[in-house]
Amino acid sequence: MLVRRRLMCFSLGLALALAPGFAGPALAKKNDENTSGASEKNYKLGLKAFERGDYDGAVDAQLQAIYFSRNGYQPQAYYQLGLAYQAKKDYVKAYEALSKSTSQAMDKANEAHLALAQVCTSLKKFDEATQEQAKAFEGVPYKKGLWYRCKFQQASNLDAWGKNEAACGCYTEALGEEPWHTWEPWIRYAECLMKLKNWVEAYQTLDKMLTTTATVKGLDFERVHLDMGICALAKGNHQGALDNWHRVLEYNPDNKEAHLQLGLLLDSEQHLSSAITEYKYFIRMAGADDPLRVKQVETRIALLEQQLGKVDPPPAPVAPSPYMRNQQQQVQPQPVGDPGF
Repeated sequence: MLVRRRLMCFSLGLALALAPGFAGPALAKKNDENTSGASEKNYKLGLKAFERGDYDGAVDAQLQAIYFSRNGYQPQAYYQLGLAYQAKKDYVKAYEALSKSTSQAMDKANEAHLALAQVCTSLKKFDEATQEQAKAFEGVPYKKGLWYRCKFQQASNLDAWGKNEAACGCYTEALGEEPWHTWEPWIRYAECLMKLKNWVEAYQTLDKMLTTTATVKGLDFERVHLDMGICALAKGNHQGALDNWHRVLEYNPDNKEAHLQLGLLLDSEQHLSSAITEYKYFIRMAGADDPLRVKQVETRIALLEQQLGKVDPPPAPVAPSPYMRNQQQQVQPQPVGDPGF
């Protein structure tokens, strides 16, 4: 019996050795590397890199996690890879990674579908974003946690799609019951009202952010006052606009948008020197990041400086009439005598 088992083992080993593509010890080494342990280790390294904001490191680690996985099956690594690419604003690669994650997932993968919907919106694939949002909503308890995030994504997609009225309704649903305390849906709702030119309601919504007793995590005072100034200007309140934009500069003297808005307003009021000063601040702050608008503002500055430097020429001399010429000829110049002092 023992001899028979040994012969069977020997025959099996010989068959493997003679099989095409058999690589002996080298193949065994590669199999050791393609273990769940190596994949899991890199997956965790990627999570830590992402948490500290090292998105390049997160991408590298998750790619390694996928490489070491069996048959490339690593839905969670693909999900985290997609989030890292999304954070880097590389939406095409994020789309590929998240699509792979959702296709491999053995559960509903609500978070992955939500992230994929966000990326689709960034890529202007609005119809596909709508489909992914629906999948993200599946099985999610009504008005609980993830539901609000899905509703916010729905609003964002409609907003980017140009369907602003529908977006406003979704933003309010994403905000939940008052008092509101979620910054991003709140400011996006106010700015959606501005797109609809509903200036009064937009201004009131923005002002409520500054007066609420609720804690609004992430409240950006610069952005609120900048928007309030735009609403005030739209209603003809120039002083209110100026006050809000100066308030922005109190928070951040380098806010390029506030300088630009001030320049435009002063320009419209023919305060040309002051407008040029604000325009130049905008150019300095914008630098190479906003070449189109910088070029437009530079052109405007050149025109205003030309207007300021224009001096009225002296009046052209009037040609004397024949009568005046005759009178001038009759008048003889008197010699300069001793004044007698």
